[in-house]
Amino acid sequence: MFKRKLRKNQIIIIAVIILMATLFTSCSMEKDDETPPTTPLLTISKVNADSVELAWSESYDDVGVEEYRLYRNSDVIKKLSKTEYKDTDVEIGEEYEYYVVAYDEAGNRSSKSIKQTVKIEEEKSQETPENPQAGTSGFNMQKLSKSTIKLYTLDDEFNVIAMGSGTIVNKDGYILTNFHCVGENGSLYNSEGYVAIAITDDIKKNIQPQYLAQYRSGVENLDLAVIKIVSDLNWNVVSASDLNLSPAIISDSDKVELGDAINILGYPGVGGETITYTAGHVSGFVDEDGDSEIDWIKTDAVVNHGNSGGTAINDNGEMIGVPTAKIVGLDNDIMFYLKPVNQALPILEDALAQGDDPNLPTPQTPSPGVETPTEELAIAFSGRVVDSYTLKPIQGAVFVFLQKGVTIDDFINNPQENMLLSYGETDRNGLFTCEYVPIGASYSIMVLADGYLPIAEDNGIEIPADWYEDVDLGDIYLEAE
Repeated sequence: MFKRKLRKNQIIIIAVIILMATLFTSCSMEKDDETPPTTPLLTISKVNADSVELAWSESYDDVGVEEYRLYRNSDVIKKLSKTEYKDTDVEIGEEYEYYVVAYDEAGNRSSKSIKQTVKIEEEKSQETPENPQAGTSGFNMQKLSKSTIKLYTLDDEFNVIAMGSGTIVNKDGYILTNFHCVGENGSLYNSEGYVAIAITDDIKKNIQPQYLAQYRSGVENLDLAVIKIVSDLNWNVVSASDLNLSPAIISDSDKVELGDAINILGYPGVGGETITYTAGHVSGFVDEDGDSEIDWIKTDAVVNHGNSGGTAINDNGEMIGVPTAKIVGLDNDIMFYLKPVNQALPILEDALAQGDDPNLPTPQTPSPGVETPTEELAIAFSGRVVDSYTLKPIQGAVFVFLQKGVTIDDFINNPQENMLLSYGETDRNGLFTCEYVPIGASYSIMVLADGYLPIAEDNGIEIPADWYEDVDLGDIYLEAE
């Protein structure tokens, strides 16, 4: 990026335009946003003699979640922006019922989360099971997380060229993932079918590549593939039985119904250093080729880039689908798609039949078939704006993407709200996010903050057409005027 010293009145104009756009969005939201946030999933992390520790999944909303309201015995006890709380106003021998509701910026509220009931015992400290949902939905989320792996796509030089997720499906080390995590156009990124994987040992720690897995079977038209753990990173053969794997239980995806709860585990591009959990419901189904077989399960549970190949489970803790696609419409509407796990069963059977001598695909022209539904693929950019001298975060700075083809001079000479593609304002930690930036184009960008020299660059960011990961720009430095 290069700095351009704009005239003071031009900076004011830019700030006014951005402010107008923000107000326009806010007013539009107040009038037109009638979509409630998705329902959070509440868990009890720990029960002590003097407190109850609670946590819940983030809700998704097309505009933004304003706050979460935590209820105890039907009364609001706290309004929070974060997704955890420690309730210290409890007494031994008493029983409490908790639930949480998400509110968006327009005042729409989600449905109530599943209620969790706890009783304060006399013991000094009593932990609930690793996932207290086991009492109501029959599965242990902490154990299930161990079936989700992080996948590192490798080229022939064993360079990491992309990342995704996968699901361990049996104790012999077979892993179900998306085909696009291992190859494209009928061939594999690593010609011998190798990828690196990391097994989820601790949900709170960043994980690193531990093993090599090799392609066993796949169908590109379905975007599904199966790989198998074969060695450690030093090519020492490993026995799957020695790894003490925790495979997912596969369910019948044909039994999934509209409105059923869905839980997603994976390693998204943003925040994917540790495993990420999101929740939602079945929003609908897609039969693309009219054969009366469901090709996609639609959901409002968030499936970001990098979640591909991860685990989608029902409220019984059984795998019902593979997170695959994030579809962005012309009006920035979003829908997330899962591949029904039943479509993967023949592929898994073929992988088992291959044994340790797989038939690797050779490059070819892909045949026509079912394609991923798409309107316009887009990614998100995030980063942190800091003072170049003090290195302290700058709150209230704005990172701006201009529309494709709009230059800095175009915007300065005749600023229009419709020239803005995406913009994000920094919080007190200097962090921002710009959502829904379409791939396959170059964009002019600006970074602005009161009292600082702006950064402006024509075609400052170029996104390849085959890029699908969200991008963290890291620290961006502004110089004081």
